[in-house]
Amino acid sequence: SISGCKPSTIRDMRKRLTEFAEFCCYRYNLNNIKIYLEKYKKNYSIDHKIKILQDIKRLTARFNPELAKRIRPPKPPKRRKIVIKREHIQNLLNQAENLTKTEHLRLKAAILLSASSGLRAMELNKLTAKNIEIENRTIYLEAEITKDFEDRITFFNNEAKEALTEFLTDFKPKNKIFPESTLKKSFKKFKMNTELRIKHMRKFFSQQSDRLGMPTAVKKMLMGHSMSRDVDLSHYDF
Repeated sequence: SISGCKPSTIRDMRKRLTEFAEFCCYRYNLNNIKIYLEKYKKNYSIDHKIKILQDIKRLTARFNPELAKRIRPPKPPKRRKIVIKREHIQNLLNQAENLTKTEHLRLKAAILLSASSGLRAMELNKLTAKNIEIENRTIYLEAEITKDFEDRITFFNNEAKEALTEFLTDFKPKNKIFPESTLKKSFKKFKMNTELRIKHMRKFFSQQSDRLGMPTAVKKMLMGHSMSRDVDLSHYDF
């Protein structure tokens, strides 16, 4: 069923199915599916192949349930684990110096703020001046901008405070301080010799917190992890 799907999702699904249908002249069988994927295996990522097979399976289930049962999308490969250390963050900051002054100050503040607070990228993108108390290095997250729709408080370090102060001295945002589109443009503007992006700063915060011996309960609270299924944290050590 596609009920409840976004219009953009349905549009992409229709496009994938139309391409497949035209390729096999509207004759659906396992051999045609295999040939189709083999022909385009170099162009499609494993994630895209899975989407295609899911679409085809959903389509064939309407008129050939037995064929649909034989269509088994491949399992997605395990993602390579990324270990992020201080030197990686420093390398990212060094490369950001190649940007214009405003872009550099914004990206530097965004990197240090998210790396020292555990913010999700989406939460960072929604921050406004009212969410941040610079002097006390505190971030107040309202329920409407968090993933779990719960209020949360987290903190950032002095290095992030200095970068944020420097940026806001030159730049006075009317609304969001770190818009997603603006940060993405900064990363794309020059070829950064790194795989890291803003979303990885949260991973660094988690790994660095463990390296420094922060209690897991505290880290989870600062990062906004759900504690509903953690009996100890939700009932005993709340």
